[in-house]
Order: sequence, then C-alpha cells, then structure tokens
Amino acid sequence: MSDIRREVVQDRGIIKKVQAWLPGYKTYRTCEDLRIADSLLRKELARKLEVVESDVNKARKEIAVSMEFDLINRIGELVNTAHKVTEKVRHAEQGYAPWISADVRIQEDELNALYEYDLSMLEHLKLLQDRSKALREAADSRAADRMDKIRGLRAELESFERDFGQRISAITRVAQK
Repeated sequence: MSDIRREVVQDRGIIKKVQAWLPGYKTYRTCEDLRIADSLLRKELARKLEVVESDVNKARKEIAVSMEFDLINRIGELVNTAHKVTEKVRHAEQGYAPWISADVRIQEDELNALYEYDLSMLEHLKLLQDRSKALREAADSRAADRMDKIRGLRAELESFERDFGQRISAITRVAQK
C-alpha cells in the first residue's frame, strides 16, 4: 500500500499550498494533512473489516440453512463483534487539536506515530481476513471444525479490537517525551 501521507500532500490545492508556506500556519496545515491521511487509512481498514463481516454473515446463513442450532448463537455473537470492531475503526479518534490556544496539542510526531500504528494494523487485518474466509468456506465441514473456526476468528477479532483500542495511548507515550 502506498503512503497516503505523500498522496495527501501531492493533492493539495493552491490554497493549501499557500497555507503550507505561511509561517505560523505551516504546522497547522501539515497536521491537518496527517489527520486526513490517517482518516483515509482508517476508512481502508474499515472497508477490509467489512469483508470480514460479510464472510461471517455468509457463514451465518449457511449455519442457519443447515439448522445447526448449537452454532447459531456463537456465529450471532461473532457477527455482532465483527460489526462492533468495524464501527470502532471507522469512527476512531483522529488526534484532533484546535489550531489556536490548545491546552494539549497533538503535533506532527504524534500524528505520524498514530498513522504508523494504524498502518501496522493492516498486517493484523490480513490474518482476520484469512480466518473469516476459512470460516465462510467451511460450509461442508463438521460442526466441531466450524466451532473451532468461529472461536479462532472471535479471538482474533478481540485481539484486533484490543490492539486498535491502544492506538491513542501509544501516541500519548510519544507526547510525554
């Protein structure tokens, strides 16, 4: 995946280019561009999580059609967890700080650290997608095998949610230098 931060800078219009040149406004423009890049990255993460959600929903339909009642509750919980994680990523904090007179300012270093943290979540997401695909494709498997896949995917989703939830505290440590 290309570095979205560079693309945002390259796509600046004339007004944003002037803002980036003005003393006192340059830092603000740079930080806003980093926030935009992180927002775009999180939207991409959310889109990839929607694929996981879709796979889980397809597996739920297969389980409902085969009337495996012992799995229905488990897959239902997994559907809810997948949706919750997707929405957390989509609506996560972005490190906003006002331009003038902020008590605590989130500067360029912290915003770069936040972007890098979110970027690292792509690797974790790949494992989630592999597990959700395996669950979706396990329609002909034994119930015990599908239960194992459900448990594994749920554990991975919870791990992803926990790691993603630590993103702000990860940059807070940078801010406390």
